[in-house]
Amino acid sequence: MKLKPVVSGIAALVLSACGGGGSSSSSPPEPAAQTVSGVAAVGAAMQGATVKLFDATGKSVDCPADTATGAFHCTVTGLTAPFALSAYGNVADSQATLIALSATGGTQTINITPITNAIAATIVGDNPTKLLGDTGLLQSRVTAQAVAGTVQAYSAVLADLLAATGNTGVDLISGPLTAGAPGLDRLLDQVKINVLPNGGVQISSVAGASSDTPVQLELAPGVVPQASDKASLPAAATIGGVTVSNLPSASDLAGLQSALNQCFTGSTGAARTGGKVPACGLIFVDDVASGALNTGVPTAYLNNGMSADQEFGAPAGGGTPGLVADDAMNNASFSLPEVIRVVAGDTMWVKIAWTRTDGIRDGMQQHVQLAVRAASLASGDTGWRVVGNQRAVLSKVNANAQKWDWLNPANPMTGTNAFIDSLNLQVGTVDAAGARVDFAIVNGPGLRHGVFLQPSSGTCDTLNIRAQIASGQTPAQLAALLKSPQCRNNYRLAGVAQDPANAGLLSWPGDAPRNNTAWAKPQLSAAELADIKPFSAYTIDVYQNGDTAAPKLHYTVRLRTPSPLPDALRQYAWHDVAQSTRDALTPGSAGTFAGGATFPLSWTSKAGVPFVKRGNVQIRATAAGQPSPMFVNGSARALPVQPGAAIKLDVPADQGVAFPSVAGWTGSTDFSFVNLSWSDTGDMLFSESLEYDR
Repeated sequence: MKLKPVVSGIAALVLSACGGGGSSSSSPPEPAAQTVSGVAAVGAAMQGATVKLFDATGKSVDCPADTATGAFHCTVTGLTAPFALSAYGNVADSQATLIALSATGGTQTINITPITNAIAATIVGDNPTKLLGDTGLLQSRVTAQAVAGTVQAYSAVLADLLAATGNTGVDLISGPLTAGAPGLDRLLDQVKINVLPNGGVQISSVAGASSDTPVQLELAPGVVPQASDKASLPAAATIGGVTVSNLPSASDLAGLQSALNQCFTGSTGAARTGGKVPACGLIFVDDVASGALNTGVPTAYLNNGMSADQEFGAPAGGGTPGLVADDAMNNASFSLPEVIRVVAGDTMWVKIAWTRTDGIRDGMQQHVQLAVRAASLASGDTGWRVVGNQRAVLSKVNANAQKWDWLNPANPMTGTNAFIDSLNLQVGTVDAAGARVDFAIVNGPGLRHGVFLQPSSGTCDTLNIRAQIASGQTPAQLAALLKSPQCRNNYRLAGVAQDPANAGLLSWPGDAPRNNTAWAKPQLSAAELADIKPFSAYTIDVYQNGDTAAPKLHYTVRLRTPSPLPDALRQYAWHDVAQSTRDALTPGSAGTFAGGATFPLSWTSKAGVPFVKRGNVQIRATAAGQPSPMFVNGSARALPVQPGAAIKLDVPADQGVAFPSVAGWTGSTDFSFVNLSWSDTGDMLFSESLEYDR
């Protein structure tokens, strides 16, 4: 056959390169590139994810990821299985690191999700991040048999949820995953998974969390789930004694997410609150025409005693604007709301999170309801509106895991540096109509006979924890107690020394001689702490108008996430507060704070810990020659940062005053205090506090 001229030329070049027409053979073809691809997601895509792949020899490669969708790919040509993949990125208003594993090499799909993170934790029997860079652990634990067996076990325990979300038979690691589409995304919307620092796994379904008696599956490190554990992960909820199988889900809130983004895009606070942005009228129930409301839906937003205008608008007398009125929220981006708990067939407790253009991320828990009748829906409107919790008084119960460093070795409140479990009990001082609250009684797990809160004799926005209720003590007897000047809403439950070697030094402030009523007396036992479970119910009785015979208002509040046990807090990572900040709090040091409009709060962001959201400073100091101390508080929000970053936050004092000087203070009760706070993806609050007490 006669070759065409161009082909003849190519053939000649090939022969020439091989040394002519002799017996030499040609070079072998280059091997095809091998890739691992997938999606990093938690239901919604993991935004801004940093993805890495580690192989069995210790090599690692960066895997480019789409900022919005979480889709990534890794070139693994020449790498040796097994592989461990990590994704570090944004989850709502927090951050998380998730792990996925593969025992085989070559081109394949490996998604990185909370489910793959749980599978990895169970395989290794420890914190799955330990697989990153530990080749011995990776080679010994991540085998084809271990991966297949663990995936099968998780598939069995999740069988009902897989079926309910159309995922029967779908592989939990490599199955189809696209936000808002059929596949694993629907499963991820229905399960909540928390991997503890020791490798233990907590799993709950939205249905299980929504039931009258909430359930959760807890797995010890290295323990695979059993098929019989399915009862802890139901696909249908029992709400008010009625089985509800067709639960609303996050996908039902796509219209609300769209309205939020359209409301804040390209607008100002004045335009949003002035009715000039049509999309803003698709968020709150107040803007639904009365004839378009579904039966039983409230006509107005009410949340912890505040109307929509009070909580989200511009204050009439000036001050900090609410979310909608705040120009700092211009062009903020909202993620799809997360369903925390289905309260009723048409009502959900959700988490709404956003990212501002300056990088600050935050969120709020809210109640939304299917408010608009189907016949009144416009195109793209799913009818869900924000209605609030419909409580006329601020009433919250949250858990708080605390790390305390006492800077004055001569006067440590707990005898030594400590980890403390606490419950934050917030009850407002007035109701929605401005009527004064006389006192409140909170009951629930961990509170024994209850906790009594009353207005402070000082200036506080919430009621002060005044007393632990004794058996048989009546509301009338409690109401007769004199008010105290503190502003305490953290009720400390139990604690341990940070260093186990100092366990004998720990003293509990609730016990004599301190008898601090904001600390349980005695501290809770392990059994009492274990009784505090996810979605535990707490009752808040609010007394008004001088009536001690019966509460005016009665609320049941659910605790979303309990604090880890105090000794478990030793396994958590914490941010590193700078020595310069410690010196500023300490009188007599080279860097003692001399007073001023701002306090320099510095720390280094620690890997494996969500970013700090807020810094708080309190100083109470008595200057020489002054008869009484000056107390000043201040707080500031912090920007999200990458692990290892050094941060300096200049915290301004409240109301434009100046912080007093720590140097030269003279009062016996003077103190200096700083606090960093952050939350995990389950809204568990962590705080790291440093205090110097004279």
